Amino acid sequence: MTNVILDHPFTVFAALALTIVVSYAGSLLAMNSRVLLDDPNHRSSHTQATSRAGGIAMLIATVAGLVVIAVFVRDEPFREAALSFVFLGVLAGGVGLADDHLNLNATVKLAGQIIVACLFVWLVGGLDYAAAPFVGIVPMGFVGDVITVFWIVAFINAFNFMDGVNGIAGCAAALGLTAFGCIALQAGAALAAMIAFVTAAAAAGFLPANLVRGKLFMGDCGSHFLAFMIAGLAVFAANISEGRASEWLLPTILLPFILDVAFTLGHRMARGQNVLVAHREHIYQLVLQRGASHGAVAAYYAGAVAFCGAGAIFMLALPPQLMWVMPAILSAVLILIGIRIFSLAKADNLIVDAAASGDPGQGRRNEVAES
Repeated sequence: MTNVILDHPFTVFAALALTIVVSYAGSLLAMNSRVLLDDPNHRSSHTQATSRAGGIAMLIATVAGLVVIAVFVRDEPFREAALSFVFLGVLAGGVGLADDHLNLNATVKLAGQIIVACLFVWLVGGLDYAAAPFVGIVPMGFVGDVITVFWIVAFINAFNFMDGVNGIAGCAAALGLTAFGCIALQAGAALAAMIAFVTAAAAAGFLPANLVRGKLFMGDCGSHFLAFMIAGLAVFAANISEGRASEWLLPTILLPFILDVAFTLGHRMARGQNVLVAHREHIYQLVLQRGASHGAVAAYYAGAVAFCGAGAIFMLALPPQLMWVMPAILSAVLILIGIRIFSLAKADNLIVDAAASGDPGQGRRNEVAES
């Protein structure tokens, strides 16, 4: 498999530098604009009208970086992969942008996400082989296509749920994709690694305006775009490396995000809460409500992503039939932390059972907008 990074280091370095500069400059422009303003309300954790156009800057920056490499590097496999991700990433970001601008109906937004996922299967391919617990590598066939569509749509929504604190989503994407790129490079998925590095650079360029200044949000455009790139790369890397860069790799690295959503929804269901009603009971939201700053919450999750990234390295050293053991161990650790945080939050009256409150709309008052 061609190693674009080692074969064309100067072009790759120039593309990454361009990506960061375009993302940073575009984020500053968006920060000072009056475009896609998010006005604060009783559900918000910000106090001033803030632009949600940061995702547009990241999308344009990623496209610029990938196109530069595709144009100047004579590598057809990379060009084909990069342009496919550019096209599909723009579509995913477009669905989010339409929601930012028009506040789409949930059904319409879900349909758009499914279309993007189906197009990914058609243009790039569904999961060909998977490391099945106790069995090893197994061919997936049509089942792999179905799993791919479900995974992409589910992760887009999970990532979007987690984009509620300054820096949390941007840091996780930048750090997680960088870790993934380094591991994938060693596992024989250089094409996926290069796309991951460029996307990570775009996320990093957005962070000064979002995490440091707190004056720009990525919006649904940014969360949809980043989530699609992450979800798509998980499948693409597994396929081009013939399973060496396992499909478990990126889900394991981003496990803190996935488990936060799953644990929170499960906890709300067990307490008789309506899981379709917006709320402020994600683990990261509870940590914020208990007094942590936005920067601290983002740092906690960045640390958790780094911890899981280290676990992912050890996971790839296991035989395929045992790879599930590492995410299972990491999940147990993170769930114990989540249980502790929920316990503390309940003691602080931040969590109320529907039956106890007698108010099925309690979650709606706790809803938090992106911050």
